[in-house]
Amino acid sequence: MKKKEKTTILSRMSAGLGLQATSRRIVIVAAMAIIAITSAKAQRIEVVDTEGHAIPLVSVLTNDGTLLGTTDMNGILADVKGAKEVAVTHVAYKPQQVNVASLPGGRITMESLDYSIAEIVVKPKPYIYVQTYYRFYAFINDSLRFYQAGIMPNAYNVQKKKVEMGSHNNSYGDFYPSMGVGITWGARVMEFHAGRIHKSSAKFLNDSVQYYFTTLTDEGNGRRRVDNPEGTMGYIVNEGGMISTTVDAGKLQMYRNKALGQDKKLKKREEMEYAYQYTDVFMVDENGNCGIEDMVMDTNHWEWTKSKGRYKMIIEAYTVDRGYMDKAEWKAKKKELKQEYKSVLSLNQLETYATKHNIPALAPSIRQAIERLGKK
Repeated sequence: MKKKEKTTILSRMSAGLGLQATSRRIVIVAAMAIIAITSAKAQRIEVVDTEGHAIPLVSVLTNDGTLLGTTDMNGILADVKGAKEVAVTHVAYKPQQVNVASLPGGRITMESLDYSIAEIVVKPKPYIYVQTYYRFYAFINDSLRFYQAGIMPNAYNVQKKKVEMGSHNNSYGDFYPSMGVGITWGARVMEFHAGRIHKSSAKFLNDSVQYYFTTLTDEGNGRRRVDNPEGTMGYIVNEGGMISTTVDAGKLQMYRNKALGQDKKLKKREEMEYAYQYTDVFMVDENGNCGIEDMVMDTNHWEWTKSKGRYKMIIEAYTVDRGYMDKAEWKAKKKELKQEYKSVLSLNQLETYATKHNIPALAPSIRQAIERLGKK
């Protein structure tokens, strides 16, 4: 139907209702607005791996570094908000820059990084050493406000069952507009990750199943589905010598609050529209076992609403070194790293380090957004 014909029909309708000219114009404008709104459709994208399996927690960004959102447990982002080109990134897959209009059925296929860490010989030493390279992003209302990257040396004392950290201020590099903010967030990221490595993937899963009232269902081909009484909460995939776990931890936590009658905690999380998801990837042996020292990479996504808007925090971490040490070797390692990284690294130095360790480069849109942060 042509525009003129639409206007004529609407005019007749308003005349039939006995409306005056001004009222008719209001009806026409309102009706045209409704037509425009209903004709605009949300642009949905679906992200899958080369086997066609959904990839949750894929960050989708515009060319200026605005975070459009992350894919859900079915690998879907419901709307790219009119963006013509987007960057898609995930800790375990090769990043891509894609033209939305050219996507067949809105589907994006991502290739695995084929990222691996060297084999190590098991030795009866009291410390398990895991050194990672991390990236931390903070968004407010989908705009990047803070970025930090660097090196995290952590060791787990098997005898004392305690995590020991390297020197935070000297053994990491970062890039940020504020030194105070950088030190605060850097410390929080390192403490979080240090706590993360103290359990093997298998132990973490077994504890979580009971703690969060979940069940595991075998779907075949090394895939298990994580469910709770409210539905599917994630997947555990064991293939290619790796085991990856992706779960909607926020929903699990809130269901636990509900099941235990923790009404205040639940209400607070509901009010702030709390969300938290993560993916962990560990190496596994021929029997499917993995230990603390076998962590390959992980990513964690948090979201909540505060007075300034919607906050979104993303952490990515890749293992770059690992081994078994005694106390003297651990002290020597900390000293070595302190000397090697005694000054804050530039963004270029951080990217050189990442390339050296086969860690994927930042998406161009994110890198540009980071560079703009440094100019503020």
